[in-house]
Amino acid sequence: MGTKITKIGITNDKISARGGLSLFLRYIDGIRLYDVISKAFLPHISIGGKGLQLAQFLKQMFAFIMDGTHTAISHFDLLKNDEGYASLVENSVDKMASSHQIKRFFLKTSNIKDVVFNHILHELFIWRLNKTCPKIIEIGIDTMVLDNDNAKKREGCEPTYKKKKGFQPLHICWGAFLIDVLFRKGSAHSNHGTDYIDRVTAIVQLIRKRYSKDVPIIICADSGFADQKAYTKFEENLHIHYITTSKIYKDVKEYIQEIPTEQFGEFSKNKAIWGYVEFGNKLKSWKKFRRCIFTKLQRDETGQHVIEFGKPDNLIYTNIGQCQKADERLKAAGGEHYFEAKTIVQKSHQRGADELIHRSIKELGLIDKMVAKIFCKH
Repeated sequence: MGTKITKIGITNDKISARGGLSLFLRYIDGIRLYDVISKAFLPHISIGGKGLQLAQFLKQMFAFIMDGTHTAISHFDLLKNDEGYASLVENSVDKMASSHQIKRFFLKTSNIKDVVFNHILHELFIWRLNKTCPKIIEIGIDTMVLDNDNAKKREGCEPTYKKKKGFQPLHICWGAFLIDVLFRKGSAHSNHGTDYIDRVTAIVQLIRKRYSKDVPIIICADSGFADQKAYTKFEENLHIHYITTSKIYKDVKEYIQEIPTEQFGEFSKNKAIWGYVEFGNKLKSWKKFRRCIFTKLQRDETGQHVIEFGKPDNLIYTNIGQCQKADERLKAAGGEHYFEAKTIVQKSHQRGADELIHRSIKELGLIDKMVAKIFCKH
């Protein structure tokens, strides 16, 4: 009990950059995250009664990653004998883990399947939904390339589209939170196999079962996920909306060139101005027309006009306004503005925020270095 922090006050002493670790760990403990992870992990790994318990490993790993001062596992050996650091994380020195203990812990977790990790993410997702009670749920889909070019152990690594040997997991995000992850080989493209459809289906069923049967759900994704099979599944079975960019084919480009300039609307983001126009489109392999919005950049963020050949064009497909059951749910939730083309363009442009989640994960430093060791079974 003597290692617990019982009071926070003002001091004249200089506070180190690690001063917030104790508050962070207290928050993790307060939301009972250790209990959620322990309940998911313990049926799959064995933790001896004499050594450190699972909660201690989790606590010290969270602190180590959040600190970010060092990224090598060997640094645990220095922290083990640091009484000041032990006090900061509210531990006694004898309960500090060595690098060998951390390695053995990760070796044990390598036997845990993706479904267990996703169970933890799902529990946190449902907990946050019940606390915030959103009327409309917007979900982002993307992949993240993990670079293992310089790793000594690269079992399971394959060349990715970024010409790096590594992995390419599929991520599903809700706002700033990862809610589902499917770890995959590096050569697995965005819409690999049935991964995309399967994981979205799992998340939708989770929401319907444990949060709300009628809450509107909108999927936002880039052109790698533009797929008629997925569209049909979302429209006819899941009754959810999607906003997906797509490749601009030659016949579509020729049609757009014939549209008069005065028919274009304008959408502004910061100082950038985009022109957009809406029409129905049906690709050769499709069985139905879908709502389509073409956008082109007219002025960049500095206010400078963009010359014709330098304009980044974009094509957006959506079923908002064309899926009766999903449309009724969206209107009932007060989402009438989602039916406007301008709002759809805005939501599509906001997909860049998902990249910030991936960047944050990579900036932890440990992820790329440890991923091969933890998930080499894949």
